[in-house]
Amino acid sequence: MVDSGGLWTPPEDELGEALQTAQVLIEEGRADEAGPYQQRVIELARERAGERPDHYEAKHLMAATQYELAGSLNASGRHEEALAALHEAQLGYTELSDAGELDATSFLADVRARRAMTQAHRGHGATAVLEVDGAVIAYGQLVGGENGILHQPDFARVLAMNALILRRYGDPDLAVASADAATQLFLQLADQINASPQALSYARYLCSSTAVSADIHASEGRLDLALEADEIGLSTADTLADSESATDLRTLVSALTRKGKHLGIVGRIIEGENCLRTAYATDPKTAALVNEELDRGIPPSLTTALETAEIKLGPYEQYHRLMALSEPAPGMTLATVSGRTDPESAAVRATELAELVRPMLAHDAETALTLGLEAHYLFAISSERESHRMRYETSTYAPVWAQVLLDISEAYHAAGQTEMALDLAGWSAEVATALIPFTTTDHEVKDLAGACLRHHGDLLAAKGDFTASQHAHEAAQQL
Repeated sequence: MVDSGGLWTPPEDELGEALQTAQVLIEEGRADEAGPYQQRVIELARERAGERPDHYEAKHLMAATQYELAGSLNASGRHEEALAALHEAQLGYTELSDAGELDATSFLADVRARRAMTQAHRGHGATAVLEVDGAVIAYGQLVGGENGILHQPDFARVLAMNALILRRYGDPDLAVASADAATQLFLQLADQINASPQALSYARYLCSSTAVSADIHASEGRLDLALEADEIGLSTADTLADSESATDLRTLVSALTRKGKHLGIVGRIIEGENCLRTAYATDPKTAALVNEELDRGIPPSLTTALETAEIKLGPYEQYHRLMALSEPAPGMTLATVSGRTDPESAAVRATELAELVRPMLAHDAETALTLGLEAHYLFAISSERESHRMRYETSTYAPVWAQVLLDISEAYHAAGQTEMALDLAGWSAEVATALIPFTTTDHEVKDLAGACLRHHGDLLAAKGDFTASQHAHEAAQQL
């Protein structure tokens, strides 16, 4: 979404020129070049807002441009700065909402979705899944509201972002459901989207949703659906490549590589080789990266992980209750973790999942990590929705949450996935902090909280953040 902020000045005005240039660069797929222009827009808008505290148009423009700046910073690999820009955007939109100047629901959902993508870029996948989950839920409510039709293109965009993140850090069954829903919605809205000034941006998200669909359908043997998604993605990418943007060219090469691989699987060897030959001739680096990603395969779904656990551990009592999580909760569509069950049940199901993690770590680390992540996501959603269990039975559920976070963080660290390990360690430290009131009477909880804080401190030190590491170790000592 490109939000002009409601303040559009004539082109001869410096602010207007900088804003227009930045938006053109974004639409052309050159977001990494837009940053300096966006910074200038923010400076000029801040000057105008400083002259008039009630200049809400300037404040809106600042928030909108901070949001867009985060996208440019991400394109340049400056993810920490992008998070800071998104924080400023959130503060700005919240101020406008509190002043009664703006219904900020969609803008705050967009901030959350872009923050999710930023966290995913920096390897903090657990946080990314939960951030984008909230964005999808917010847009789902908007499209069901009075002006729902206006929000449908952005709902499709956020579903595509959700699919990308879930493909890597969540359940592929949820990812493909989200990707398919995004693709269908984009196609249904084609006329509306093509008339939009953000048409190229939406087309790029359509390419990402078809890529997720094709990958996961192919991995499950649904080659007809995979090739159908490939065709939509390749056709869209081919049109995008006319922009002569390096980003769009990479998208085209990715689509060619993906389709070439899938054609080879179904026995259409010559067609597949032609696609791959064109991809490697155009951009061998991108083609090789996509090929490597496809060869790595898809992580196990929750359903597969539960079935594997039954094989490795033997029958367990909670199997059928946990398998029911693969069906959407009443009134929900199963494209997000929060669609699995209600907040109260989420804490119970998370506890049952957590019971399987430690035994599975000794047999099958990949399955154990899937189960552990799904437990964490359910605990976090139950906590965010302020369920009765998480608010008033903290001493029952929070220790289980902290332990599973500690276990899977250590497992990710041992596997060399340091950013994911650090992300989960940060969550474990937060849960440990919530346990502090119980540490004076329960020595096991005290030891667990201390272990979480020390582990977080150790990972912070390994990353070079010695000040934060010292604070974590001091907190552990104070216990």
